[in-house]
Amino acid sequence: MKNWNKIFEALPDEEQDKLALLRLVECTNGVIQHSFRNGDADALSPEETRAAMKFSMSAMKTQTIPLGDEVVIFAPETAKIMSEVRELYISGFKQQNQEDYEEFMMHLLQILVQSVKKEYSRPEQYFLITYMKYPITH
Repeated sequence: MKNWNKIFEALPDEEQDKLALLRLVECTNGVIQHSFRNGDADALSPEETRAAMKFSMSAMKTQTIPLGDEVVIFAPETAKIMSEVRELYISGFKQQNQEDYEEFMMHLLQILVQSVKKEYSRPEQYFLITYMKYPITH
């Protein structure tokens, strides 16, 4: 298993921030999908749920995050890491490869810890501030 912490620490701060934003998009999509599938009273409509999934998947596939007038673009070295992580996700989740699943989950944990410890004492501060700074619209 790779030392994801070492890989992320080697990236410039700006790239770490971009990856943290991407994780925020992906986690938000996961919550939206879960809420919809559970039939929660506050779940988004089917159209909004699909739009959230499309936005999240597109960000990972294109390695860009459109934010209104701004587009976050990942540096080539970061894009390479993202591609590797996406392969782990596909193998681990879609093809049920347990080893790749565990490595993918370790990757998520490492980037979350790296992002949060960088500036905020509590994770919810990071997510709230990031979301308010970059509201996701479709």
